Amino acid sequence: MERCRIGKALSWFALILLVLVITGLVFVCFSPDYNLYLVKGQSMEPAINMGDAVLTGPQGGLLSTEIKPGTIVTYINGNTPVTHRVIAIEGNNLITQGDAVEDPDSKPVLTSEICGVYLLRIPYLGYFSNFMRTTVGWLVVVIAPTILLVGFLMRRVVREATSKAEGASQT
Repeated sequence: MERCRIGKALSWFALILLVLVITGLVFVCFSPDYNLYLVKGQSMEPAINMGDAVLTGPQGGLLSTEIKPGTIVTYINGNTPVTHRVIAIEGNNLITQGDAVEDPDSKPVLTSEICGVYLLRIPYLGYFSNFMRTTVGWLVVVIAPTILLVGFLMRRVVREATSKAEGASQT
């Protein structure tokens, strides 16, 4: 009996956690001020690793702070988002540098070019995203759970139909 309660509590906890994560991701997707970037390089290790996802918010926003030396920001360099740490501010120019790189970035970044200020990282989400884009990933993450869910639902329907048929035959 106690084991059943613990199982139900864990199931509810997992469901609530999943709903919160999905709600957060939907908020990020539909909010123009918050973005999710996948990290494809190693320039910010160990703070941010390759394969992580970085959530950014607006400068001076509700969840983010003002930009100052030490703040991690994301800007667009060509067509590529770059997430680096601000090491100095010279007027409207930000001098940025990756934590794992010895030299600052070759070109200063204007404060107007900042796409967002670092809020948090989600480890390995980039690897998961890349895996989802493969045929095997799609099968493992979408198709297989769907087939399992349909199978469990069909099993329940058959059990209920069988128990009703047995109940009807006994009367």
